[in-house]
Amino acid sequence: MNQREVNIAVLGAGGRSQCIVANLLRDSNNKVKILSVFDPDKEVMAAAQERWQSEAKACDTYQEAIDVPGVEWVIVASPNAFHKEHILAAFAAGKHVFSEKPLATSIEDCEAIYEAHQKTNLKFATGFVLRYAPLYRKAKELLTSGKLGKLLSIDANENIAPDHGGYIMRNWRRYTKLAGPHILEKCCHDLDLLNWFCESVPTKIASFGGRDFFIPENEYMNEKYGEKTFATWHDPHAEKSPFTSEKDLMDNQVAIMQYRNGIRVMFQATMSNAIPERRMYFSCTEGTMVLDLYPSTLKYRCLGDEGVVFIDFGGDGHGGGDSYIMKELYETMIDEKAQPKCSGNEGLESAVVALCIDKAAQTTSLVDLEPIWKSLNR
Repeated sequence: MNQREVNIAVLGAGGRSQCIVANLLRDSNNKVKILSVFDPDKEVMAAAQERWQSEAKACDTYQEAIDVPGVEWVIVASPNAFHKEHILAAFAAGKHVFSEKPLATSIEDCEAIYEAHQKTNLKFATGFVLRYAPLYRKAKELLTSGKLGKLLSIDANENIAPDHGGYIMRNWRRYTKLAGPHILEKCCHDLDLLNWFCESVPTKIASFGGRDFFIPENEYMNEKYGEKTFATWHDPHAEKSPFTSEKDLMDNQVAIMQYRNGIRVMFQATMSNAIPERRMYFSCTEGTMVLDLYPSTLKYRCLGDEGVVFIDFGGDGHGGGDSYIMKELYETMIDEKAQPKCSGNEGLESAVVALCIDKAAQTTSLVDLEPIWKSLNR
């Protein structure tokens, strides 16, 4: 395929944005050109331009960045609460969009994005990097092959380490008004994978959760275990302590989900674990499969097998997905017929599931998703 230059605008220039755009430049052999960038923090914007070795126009508003002549694609990597505004502005200007996850922070915003995209012929990609990781692609291959039989249930979790949880509870993500609930901001990757593996969407959800670890009463842990245990990740704007910071996130949550096709799923999310784990256990009629992102390993055994098949994928952050996602995005950019492997639809469905899990926990009630799916033509 002949490579051509693609012109982009970047909205949001923080750490994740700097990473994905750097990878896009690398994986396109610098055929992508950054024409404009917007971030309200001028120092962050300057640092991003330096990392990208870019002479992109530093803009005072997101609209100015979108409207720079020649822009074809808009990379939306702003804080989650601004995704809707930025995505809609890009569509209105006739630009294709790649949006970092999650799609939006409310179901109403998800619906607005969906309706706006339906009125265009524009491409819309979502940054679910784990979809591109060899570990998860192998799991999907095994499930689809029928080798394990019919999928019955999945037991999944995302139990992060204390420095990771502490980072979230010290920076902007600790506010649902900016990031949405933790189950959305952090776990939307896992929920997207569950939808993908189940080849369906949940119809009913129950959930329970609360904030029981990162609370003022546990401030003594900073002295007992050292502040670095909870504050290793650098952020110049972060609060000092995740225990005493103002916040409104749950730090532990469990959910059970009934999918339309009968598959049942359990999901757990916690934010301070001496043994962190991001595991999925698949119970199927003719086999069992277990994978864990942190060691990037997968094992499975079918009924009648003598032993367990074990695969070690190695890989970089996100299970190696960062090595593939931007390369495949660039291929989508230059091939008029190609559609994103992970589109706005996947972003929407994951966000809806996460927000319904949060609603179930907040109201301690069983949530019926069918009225929402009906409104979204699903």
